[in-house]
Amino acid sequence: ISACLVGSEMCIRDSLLSICTFILAGFFATTFPTCASSQQESVPLLTARLAMDGNHVIVERAPGTKPIVVQVALPDHRPFLHPVAAPDGKGLVTQYAPDHHKHQTGIFYGFTNLNGRDYFHHPEGSYWQRVSVNVIKPTALQPNEAVQWQTVYNLLDEKGETILQESQLWTLRDLGDQYVMDLDWYGDAKVDVKIGKYDYGGLFVRMPWQEGSDARLVNSARETNGRAE
Repeated sequence: ISACLVGSEMCIRDSLLSICTFILAGFFATTFPTCASSQQESVPLLTARLAMDGNHVIVERAPGTKPIVVQVALPDHRPFLHPVAAPDGKGLVTQYAPDHHKHQTGIFYGFTNLNGRDYFHHPEGSYWQRVSVNVIKPTALQPNEAVQWQTVYNLLDEKGETILQESQLWTLRDLGDQYVMDLDWYGDAKVDVKIGKYDYGGLFVRMPWQEGSDARLVNSARETNGRAE
């Protein structure tokens, strides 16, 4: 799945999640002189680290700066990304649980009808159980490199038994004026499962919205707004 934000326009594509605005990002390097010569050490363009509480993956452009992406991975809640900052640092491109859609939590993945269970509208612990959260690749030194992290969760039935174990592997590249985010989603069924037909579900992006917002949605077929859905 792909989404690209350029100004107030959001585009949905089929293979990649990319959130875009317009700025130029510099390349930073630190030089450490020695007695004989100068030795250059590259400063990572991106770092990903697991927070001390073990419940958040923090992605930063430089240590100690404001995160550009936060993976929330609580033991008893559906995993999600929020906040995700715009590449130029001017605002956020995700929203968490607005009053009118409490179940919509930033960027998340949830089936609406899996063996009759609704994991889209239910992010709570009676539906989700964390197995693990790990940083796979913690640094990116070049624009063509990426940081990477993974969450693994059990999807529970009404008795608290696992019907499916999902793994989300996120890969993030920072190109300066845009982010490129890939999601590899894997499902390991523990019982026979059926994904029922529904109008929506799967990967979802909750973007900030308020009455009067000047924005539009564009999909890969160049359809806009209501037709793009």
